[in-house]
Amino acid sequence: MIASEFLTIAGRALRDHCGADSVTVRAIEPTVHGPRVRWDGPLLHRERRRDTIPGGGVWIGPPAGPLLLNILSLATAFRWADGAPRCAKDWSERLARRYRRVFGPTGPATGPGWSWLWEAGAQAVKDAGIPSDFRTSDAKEKYGSARWYVEGDTSAAVDDVIDAVEHLSAHICEDCGAPGRIRQGGWLRCLCTRHAEGRLPTDE
Repeated sequence: MIASEFLTIAGRALRDHCGADSVTVRAIEPTVHGPRVRWDGPLLHRERRRDTIPGGGVWIGPPAGPLLLNILSLATAFRWADGAPRCAKDWSERLARRYRRVFGPTGPATGPGWSWLWEAGAQAVKDAGIPSDFRTSDAKEKYGSARWYVEGDTSAAVDDVIDAVEHLSAHICEDCGAPGRIRQGGWLRCLCTRHAEGRLPTDE
């Protein structure tokens, strides 16, 4: 179940990445965060693509595949840490308390299905080194995916983590955390088939 969920989300999130078809699950190992997927992706580019734009400026591609898989692996570990996934009603407040330096006094304002992804993002920001003046100004849903707005100091590593969380959220059900797709129907939401209530994916 864990490997299947990981590979489904990874396959969708890496759709535009070269070498995505080389990704496999090597093992699922117990860690302090939960059962962590150990993956291989020998053909994935290790660095984020950056191209110079004629006339000035730089085009920045999506987050690098290995970073996306590492964040997804951590989110999956948090999701399955206590057996079958269950999200506490006060998950956002708990995250705000646990990662006060990342989120400040209030946690993300989204559905519970992204709680483990937000947790993985916060842990990755902490591991990368929280800049001294870093502050989350808002963490919410917009147009079917997460938006993580920050103020103050930042770094390339932290920026990449934030972009990875936003990118992955477009492939994870906001209601339950299972593999999802952004779906039409009044307003865009990323939902799994069970929670879609007949809404069709925008990419079909």
